[in-house]
Amino acid sequence: MLDASPPRKKLVEVKNLKMYFPIHTGLLRRHTGDVKAVDDISFDIYEGETLGLVGESGCGKSTAGRALIRLYELTSGSVTIDGVDIATLSAEQLRLKRPTMQMVFQDPQASLNPRMTVSAIIGEPLDEHTTLTKAEKLARIYELMDAVGLNRNFANRYPHAFSGGQRQRIGIARALALNPKFIVCDEPIAALDVSIQAQVVNLLEDLQEKFGLTYLFISHDLSMVRHIADRVAVMYLGQIMELSARDALYADPLHPYAKALLSAVPEPDPAKAARARIILQGDVPSPANPPKGCNFCTRCPQVIPVCREVQPALTEVAPGRFVACHLVQPTALTAGPTGGTEAKEHNQQGATR
Repeated sequence: MLDASPPRKKLVEVKNLKMYFPIHTGLLRRHTGDVKAVDDISFDIYEGETLGLVGESGCGKSTAGRALIRLYELTSGSVTIDGVDIATLSAEQLRLKRPTMQMVFQDPQASLNPRMTVSAIIGEPLDEHTTLTKAEKLARIYELMDAVGLNRNFANRYPHAFSGGQRQRIGIARALALNPKFIVCDEPIAALDVSIQAQVVNLLEDLQEKFGLTYLFISHDLSMVRHIADRVAVMYLGQIMELSARDALYADPLHPYAKALLSAVPEPDPAKAARARIILQGDVPSPANPPKGCNFCTRCPQVIPVCREVQPALTEVAPGRFVACHLVQPTALTAGPTGGTEAKEHNQQGATR
């Protein structure tokens, strides 16, 4: 039976995104190299879905997230959000586009102004981007506090009076103030107690369902990403190694790095066989001097000579599954609307949710 559901709309399209930070050395501060924090990545995020972005510390996850909403100036590439390439916008045009895209930061204590009350923090975007009256702003602030589970009576308190979880709720309310379509969640639970993490993730899921939000959820907590994400991108040294639907990735990772990463996830059900633990040898190379060929070749337990010479392209090896590895060969793909059987990541078709 054919699926009659309409194709999902791409809200975010990232093509060949690079974020390089220059290295200046010597007395004359000459430009002698670059830290390749994000090195030519491409992917799409569909309306209403959550794309998880995982990887080791220092792999470029947070830099990619900030580049997506242009908190950094892109080195090259394009980021199209709701049909507009934000990489080409002027400062004023970008300011007008800001309500569409927002961010929830990792450390709620560092991202909130300690000298502003909760109502002032949540209301600041409204002051900047709307012409609401004082009464309308207050009503909107109370509405947002209700949405994230904060008591209205706390509106005039300062951030230091709240717990970590409550401060993160304040940050989420601020991000929601302008009715955004796309929110980058940059490790929003990393700085919270384990007992609070599930509450914040459940809140994000409830808000997504209520307001039709689209998330890029950045995290190193693979168990939590499994809970919230629809698709997952695995990142290593500035590049995406694998991009797959969540269930397919966790059941059968294809890239050697994804296999090693997921082998570290504890299995809560003792009746299920635990995946054999894969211990990677060596250290992550410097992003200022990545290895020739595949970025993972210096630590890969399955490395072959071609890996050290040729950088593998991110290729669709099965419907909705994209892998950058010479060892993973494409299987027979179901022809999409264009009749193609193989695609690069930036031309994704049929990614399942």
